[in-house]
Amino acid sequence: MTWLTVLRFNAPRHNRTLTSPGHMKRTRDIATAFAAAVLMVAATAQVSAGAPSSSRSAPPSGAPQPGKSAGTDPQPVAVPKLSPDALLQSAKGRAARQGAISKVKVWAMQLQKFDVASAKATNADMLVTDATTGSITGQPFTASEVADLKVKPDGSKRLVISYLSIGEAEDYRPDYFTSEYMEEDAPDWLLSENKVWKGNRIIRFCNEGWQQTILGDENGMSVYNSVEFSPLYKLIELGFDGVYLDRVDVYAEVQKDCPDAANKMVAFVERLAAHARKRNPNFIVIQQNAEELLQHKRMIDAIDAVAKEDLFYGANHSQSANPRSMVDSTLAHLAFAKAAGRPVFILDYLNDPEQRRIDRAKIEAQGFVPYIGPRPLDQLWLPGADG
Repeated sequence: MTWLTVLRFNAPRHNRTLTSPGHMKRTRDIATAFAAAVLMVAATAQVSAGAPSSSRSAPPSGAPQPGKSAGTDPQPVAVPKLSPDALLQSAKGRAARQGAISKVKVWAMQLQKFDVASAKATNADMLVTDATTGSITGQPFTASEVADLKVKPDGSKRLVISYLSIGEAEDYRPDYFTSEYMEEDAPDWLLSENKVWKGNRIIRFCNEGWQQTILGDENGMSVYNSVEFSPLYKLIELGFDGVYLDRVDVYAEVQKDCPDAANKMVAFVERLAAHARKRNPNFIVIQQNAEELLQHKRMIDAIDAVAKEDLFYGANHSQSANPRSMVDSTLAHLAFAKAAGRPVFILDYLNDPEQRRIDRAKIEAQGFVPYIGPRPLDQLWLPGADG
């Protein structure tokens, strides 16, 4: 079996206890979440064939950008066009990615106090941690640690994947800006602060400035300086095998700021995948949540797997079962991924061992790969520990 290790490339969230990967978990009203899913079921329009929006409003006059003088504006980053040889490599890359990801049968997630030696010694097939602050040492993971994690105890290969949020930004993430930049001269892609997570801002993801912030220029260099890689390309250069995209679901929250938001999010993920695979055709892309977007073929084509939180339990952050109608709606969307041969990973949060055992059986009966862990995600619960 192949081991998939997912590392979250992110800074710590100050003044709060992590309760989930990035913003994968937030206090959210069930009715609101379910209503968004129902609306997407009704939205059967196909994704437009156009490229992602390249119109970017300039930052406020005099707004500072790290590493750039005021008034400069990065040039749009286009979806790479592939030559015939590159197309062949892309096809080979797709086969390699699917061959690797489909072998993952067991996974776990730990975003805090992650010990490389202990994790390396386990027999799980998939680990999720925070590449910047997940380590028990409090230091970012190194390329050598990533390389070590790629080798299982029996000598076989593991995949190492990094978390990356594409729908929210933090005022303590130096890749983007300083806290002063957020507070005083915020770029126009920064929207309101998340009411649950202080210092975290919802993003107008369709804005060209934000997309370039994540992707970098055509060579993957940061748009804020010419000596560092973009957040996406840093992961590639460190040797990560792919990326685990969180806050894809932000599109449902910013439809006023991003008209036709669903189509634009699909285009953003497609663009990100193409940009990364220009550098590494084997680079894996895993979509987290926003499963209603799987009805769009271009999303299915861009990703290699999908992950879903709180499938059967805990949509309201309790230990209670989710409404049957919500579960059925989610399963209907996940069926698009399953039909296309994309693995489906489920993350539920339960404390009771017997309840975890029942949940695991329900998830596996759907043909999905389960992980039932503690909501703080500060330890690994592997089969045997979770029933």
